[in-house]
Amino acid sequence: MSILKKREKTSEEVELEWKTYNNEFAKQIQIEIIDNNNNDTVESVLPIVEDSVSIAWSMLTYTITNKKTKQQQNIIQNCSGVVKPGEIMAIMGPSGAGKSTLLDVLAGRKDPKNVTGTIYLNGRSGQNVKFVSTYVMQDDALMGSLTVRENIQFAADLCFPETVSPDERRQKVAEIIKEFGLERVADQKVGNIIIRGISGGEKRRTVIASQVVTLPRIIFLDEPTTGLDSAAAYNVMKAIITTAKSHHLTVIASIHQPSSEVFALFDKLYLISRGQTVYHGSRKGALEYFKNLGHECPEHANPADFYLSRINIDFMSDRETGEQHIQKFITNYESSSAKRLVEKDVSDVVAAAEKEDVDDISVDVPQGYNRYARGFFVQTYFITRRTFTNAYRNVLLYWIRVAMYVCLALLMGTVWWQVGFEQKNVQDRFAAHFFSVAFLVFMSVAGIPGFLEERVVFRRERADGFYSVGPYALANFVVSVPFVFVIAFTFTAVAYPMIGLHAGMGHFMWFLTYLYLALMVAESMVVFVAAVIPIFVAALTIVAFLNGFFMVVQGFFVRRDSIPHAWKWAHYIDYQKYAFEGIVKSDFIGLTFDCVLNPTTQKYDCLYGDTSGDSKKFTGQDVLNSYGYTEIKLALWAFALVALTIIFRVGFYVALRLRKSRT
Repeated sequence: MSILKKREKTSEEVELEWKTYNNEFAKQIQIEIIDNNNNDTVESVLPIVEDSVSIAWSMLTYTITNKKTKQQQNIIQNCSGVVKPGEIMAIMGPSGAGKSTLLDVLAGRKDPKNVTGTIYLNGRSGQNVKFVSTYVMQDDALMGSLTVRENIQFAADLCFPETVSPDERRQKVAEIIKEFGLERVADQKVGNIIIRGISGGEKRRTVIASQVVTLPRIIFLDEPTTGLDSAAAYNVMKAIITTAKSHHLTVIASIHQPSSEVFALFDKLYLISRGQTVYHGSRKGALEYFKNLGHECPEHANPADFYLSRINIDFMSDRETGEQHIQKFITNYESSSAKRLVEKDVSDVVAAAEKEDVDDISVDVPQGYNRYARGFFVQTYFITRRTFTNAYRNVLLYWIRVAMYVCLALLMGTVWWQVGFEQKNVQDRFAAHFFSVAFLVFMSVAGIPGFLEERVVFRRERADGFYSVGPYALANFVVSVPFVFVIAFTFTAVAYPMIGLHAGMGHFMWFLTYLYLALMVAESMVVFVAAVIPIFVAALTIVAFLNGFFMVVQGFFVRRDSIPHAWKWAHYIDYQKYAFEGIVKSDFIGLTFDCVLNPTTQKYDCLYGDTSGDSKKFTGQDVLNSYGYTEIKLALWAFALVALTIIFRVGFYVALRLRKSRT
């Protein structure tokens, strides 16, 4: 048996093989869409976008002011480049290099006051790039209780204009699902902390599909493969690039450390370090460019890893040497033919726009232009429908509280069983009223996790122009109305008869009304606090403190006339006060209680009403008079709870409007 010695390939042969592989792969991507579920080859069914958009930028610099030193610092500096329709460009660089900042500047997500330089769309000013693009963030912000199809359908319903019929929208959703290889899981729930859903790669594809279902002309991707294994990352990027190639879209993605397979999908490469350009040009040309600088990529090495290793100085022991190393790369690029080619491409794009009089798609936005495809009420309808579905399916939002309150009602019913009408039962009734209100509103904090999960989706969808804050805030309130009523009714239906409170449908309804209105205020306060401080532990702490504070000044633990004058204001804005006092009055009015017979004097010891000893009974009104509850007006107290609900809901709306939709 002979052993043949393998001849070592020359660098030219390696580069030729690499280029041949990439060319064949690119052809395959452009003409085929691989269905990852059954490995069948299918044709694209979505129409090619006619008004494709190129994006170019010249001498972009983004400057911030250091809060400590008060000195200005350039995060990116003198960056120029161009990406044409159908091209996919990767922005790469070490951590802190400025790649995400560059992506944000190009996408119009940074304050223009801090940006110098020019962005061009089809050779014209690109100041309104948001109107023709979508920005895909790293997080997989989806409604976990909804299916893949439902999440994408929601985007289509809101982002397509009214001229597109419901059947056409459903057809386009089916097409994008097929294009992104999601047919197998289309009717599976995405999943959340308690629902087992689809995989990470499928979830990422669903997020992206929901944002590109309307085929925006430019797609910005922020680390689209973060947190995915190599196979999932490849499938995600392949789905994006397939769509872009098929429909002539422009794609720019910041990506940290792609595998060789993922890296081979890109057409162009933008390497950045210390905020300045190290290389910009074709992905294939980067090999030759670095080779000419004396940095040849080894055989079988991942070029992406190789480039990053050359421009990363974070782990160099000598800081000064590292800075000189990077500066050399920057200087070489500034004087390179690659830089001159980029400048020529940018000037050619601008010149072509002037010569051919290309329509300005970004500057001439009509005054009063509505960036949303649907009007206020249509947005509210679709958001309400989705929010209701999410609330119905998501156990964490309301159903876990229903179960908890039923258990609490059974506990209270057995402890306060048929509380009775003796003098000693008066305090027991007060305690039952207080605990019914205080515990139920206190446990409204259970809604914080569900809202914070939904808020992440809201931030993404609002930033992408799906809908405005008003419809979302209104839908959130509308959906809470029936579910909070279910909570109040189930508790009241179980606890009220078991405790033996005032018989009669009228008294039952007043109890239910006040409990329901108190829960509506508590629910509104929870979403308001969570909108102001969207951190679970912080929101939980603040809501718990507020409820505890309102319990103290409510008037049960300390009589109203004994509350210090400095805290009286808190008593009158306390929503628990109005619910508690309303329930107390509706229960005690019309009741008669028995006094205790003193065996020694043979007289009756009455704590309320006639205390002379001649009367053996006292009324509920006597009890109310004794505690100072003489000014309670049931209708007015109910109106006060409604007003407090409105105040917190308006605050919720303002908080969402004032907080930045993106970070």
